[in-house]
Amino acid sequence: MTTNDTTRPADTFEEMEEAEASSELTATDPGAAHGRFRPGLTSRLGMAIGRALPRGRTGLKLAGIAQPLAMSALKDGVADIEALGMKLRLHPLDNLSEKRAFLTPQCFDVVELDALRAAMGPGKTFIDIGANAGLYSLVAARAGGPASRVIAVEPQDEMRRRMAYNARTNGLANIEISGVALSDYEGESVMRLVGNNRGSTQLAVTDDSSAARSSAVRVAMLSTLLKEMRVARLDVMKIDVEGGELAILAPFFANAPREIWPELIIMERPAINQLEASRDALSLACSHGYRVETETHANAILTLPRTEG
Repeated sequence: MTTNDTTRPADTFEEMEEAEASSELTATDPGAAHGRFRPGLTSRLGMAIGRALPRGRTGLKLAGIAQPLAMSALKDGVADIEALGMKLRLHPLDNLSEKRAFLTPQCFDVVELDALRAAMGPGKTFIDIGANAGLYSLVAARAGGPASRVIAVEPQDEMRRRMAYNARTNGLANIEISGVALSDYEGESVMRLVGNNRGSTQLAVTDDSSAARSSAVRVAMLSTLLKEMRVARLDVMKIDVEGGELAILAPFFANAPREIWPELIIMERPAINQLEASRDALSLACSHGYRVETETHANAILTLPRTEG
């Protein structure tokens, strides 16, 4: 795993041992070995109930049955568990996607992750725009193997730390983490948390970085990031940026050669209360030759037929 921003690199073995002995370890410290935040007995009972629920939307709707028990005995709100085929350290109290992976992993974006796994392989490149805690990136890196490349784009410092910890824990060195915020211009802005879910952030309209729960970020266009990271071609993209999809994709489709466009895009479907721009992003992709293969409750899966040379 590599980074091109402030994500903390792995410590030496001696430093990790010393950190493990300390009672001041934070959940994203490389020395806090997986298992340190094992859920308590009642939490494990709630987890067992959650994992026994049926897959898909039905299981998610019934998850409230297990949630009080599952959340009741978490050390510092953190859970070291096994889910999605990996050892994960999750923070289910402040992030919806982590909560779903913790409580009902069998229901977590099943169709989307199956499509992602099928598309990955040696030599494949996946970009995760709005990576959040990096669950898609982790699945892609594992499915693609060490000869694949995963680029996780996430402006939030805390979420990058969480992702980096889980990548290290699972030996996924093929994940590269970028802290840039993507849009349709180059410069700087402020990233603000919307509500209490760390998975919901937006670039601020103003440049007021003094507001609570906000941080200054570099803003760049997708083509700029790909050039900086020497990406010759994308194979798979996941994009979920709370209504900012059009601002990212419009200049990309306008300026990037078709040969670099991903063959598969997993794109968040617009909710009723989202900006109309989100709806236009799906139409934009279709106007450039993409086809909607599948629609789930949350996302659309699009494919791009390759033109014969």
